[in-house]
Amino acid sequence: MWPFEDSLRNKLRNQDLIKKYRDWLRKWLYRGNKINPFTLMGILVTVALLSAYGFYSWFNGPSVQEAVTSNNTNQVINQDYQKAPPACDQSQANSASQPVETKETSVQPELNPEEMIKPVMGHALTGVGMTFSELFKDYRYHNGVALAAGPGAEVKVALPGTVSLISTGEDGTNTVSINHGSGWESSYSGLDQVNVKAGQKLAQNEVLGTLGKYSRTNGIMENHLYFKVTKNGEPVDPNIYWK
Repeated sequence: MWPFEDSLRNKLRNQDLIKKYRDWLRKWLYRGNKINPFTLMGILVTVALLSAYGFYSWFNGPSVQEAVTSNNTNQVINQDYQKAPPACDQSQANSASQPVETKETSVQPELNPEEMIKPVMGHALTGVGMTFSELFKDYRYHNGVALAAGPGAEVKVALPGTVSLISTGEDGTNTVSINHGSGWESSYSGLDQVNVKAGQKLAQNEVLGTLGKYSRTNGIMENHLYFKVTKNGEPVDPNIYWK
């Protein structure tokens, strides 16, 4: 079957090896002028097997490599996790080593309106609500109270707080507004001289200033201090709290 002679002596002779090999291929690949079907089938089977093996290696190769890589990565992560202490332990250790700074916070005491005092020692001319005006001879609504006092009388803080606003009216008198916290505010109208400034903290019974000439205003004929108290913006009658 092999195209070359078996004799070693003949193999060493100068033969036309290429021609003999071509003749051998024609004998086994062709039968007459047609291709040998068995040979062609063998070639196709061989090519199919090689192709199948190549596709199998191509599809399964990366997944196996990824699995190996992921396993290696998990091993490295587990090793690092075992070496590194937990973050909570580190934070606890750092917090234990660092000195703890304590801040003293001043808690403002809750306001008690029952401790309210009169800004001036005069009697009340009006209350909060509808009051008859002797000047205009009709009823008028008041959101504050008028306290009788003469010009130059000292005006004192009814409750402790912080000066929020100082304004001057058209008649030349001044109004001082105070924020007492917890939604409580008060205002003092009709002052001639003001001894405080905006942002200043005041204690109860501290002098704000002196009263000016504030008569025949607000429908009231007598000289007076017009005193307003509000809780969350709603007027409150301070007459119920006087001591």
